[in-house]
Amino acid sequence: MHPFTGLATREDGAIKVCCRSHPIAWIQETSIEDAWNCDSMKELRRKVMNNERPSECASCFMLEDQGVESLRQRHIKTEYPDSRTALFPNALDHLDVEDYSMTESMSVIELKLNNLCNLKCRMCNPLDSTSWQDWDQVSEYYVRENNFLIPTIQKLVKKPGQYIGPFEDKEKWWDSFERIIPHLRRIEFAGGEPLMDPHHYKVLDMLKPYGKQIDLKYATNGTTLGISKGRTIHEYWPSFKSIVVNVSIDGIHDVYNHIRSNGDFSVIRQNIKEMKSIPNVSRIVGALTTQAGNALQLADCARYFIEELEIYFYTHRVSYPRVLSAQVLPRPLKIIAIERLMELRDNIDMIDGIERLPMAREVLLQQIKDNINYLNGRDQSDLWKDYLEFNYRLDSSRNSKSILEVVPEFKEYS
Repeated sequence: MHPFTGLATREDGAIKVCCRSHPIAWIQETSIEDAWNCDSMKELRRKVMNNERPSECASCFMLEDQGVESLRQRHIKTEYPDSRTALFPNALDHLDVEDYSMTESMSVIELKLNNLCNLKCRMCNPLDSTSWQDWDQVSEYYVRENNFLIPTIQKLVKKPGQYIGPFEDKEKWWDSFERIIPHLRRIEFAGGEPLMDPHHYKVLDMLKPYGKQIDLKYATNGTTLGISKGRTIHEYWPSFKSIVVNVSIDGIHDVYNHIRSNGDFSVIRQNIKEMKSIPNVSRIVGALTTQAGNALQLADCARYFIEELEIYFYTHRVSYPRVLSAQVLPRPLKIIAIERLMELRDNIDMIDGIERLPMAREVLLQQIKDNINYLNGRDQSDLWKDYLEFNYRLDSSRNSKSILEVVPEFKEYS
């Protein structure tokens, strides 16, 4: 449903069908308005309507082939409140079946406008965070898999921590965005870290006159709730129809602090309480990126999110580098992770408070199934030593606890 409802942006200027897709256009070359019905977008819609697999959507099909529910599949489910089908059931009424253009403006836009961020998460990189100062320690792992980040970062980042912001362009971005605002019904912010980004608040100022028709959704690290001079969630969020917040929490306690460098788990707990105090925040989700470093803790995280934080537990899988994937775990460690997930599944009704969150039980069962299928999906354990070396290097450059201290089960296989 994404090609028929909206577009997404990436910090390097890419315009995409969704946050997971490959680019269909670039803000340096076209406006967001023109990208909506550009030739590559129309061709992608044609393929979707004819049950083909567009190359731009390869990441979803790769997961589906391993028995993992993809973003594509989730957004065609009518029972999920955030699915594009549920939100925009009549979207295809605006499709021109002759040339696959859309006769109405987009309803949704997912915004990544720059890489300003205060964290340097292990599965992140300089394109997504200005805090990544030690890229040279691990960039060779991206070179080995011919990752798009290598030429992209070489082109855009001349020094560690450099700010990337191609969406400063007034004509191609700001003027174009202003013209589509009256048609928008949903804005999804990501980053970088949107809640510390002045451009995020500039966008909210532009949206405010239409706020009662616009839902906001966030992918945030949850470490901050705003910037100076009254630009905080408390001042802005009440002006909008509703707010959904996905807080990136890739573990609990030491595992969280190890993966999300510069983060403090205790701060996340407090900030979630603050978010809950705003009446039109309709849902908070703990969004965990499954990877080797937290795979053994998935079941504990699910319980903690629901019982202690009283939020939903949701997972997606690390995309790159491959050395961080949970699939690199040696088989005995995968079995431990799977057994813990199965025990959680078999005792799901014993989780305190799960009945207080609508659909939490159904969502958790899907997450358990997806992670078990993913762990069983591919054997990439030949990369296990590379995984350890990747972390040893960052442990050293960041003066952090060793991965072997944080996950003691790894010691036997180190």
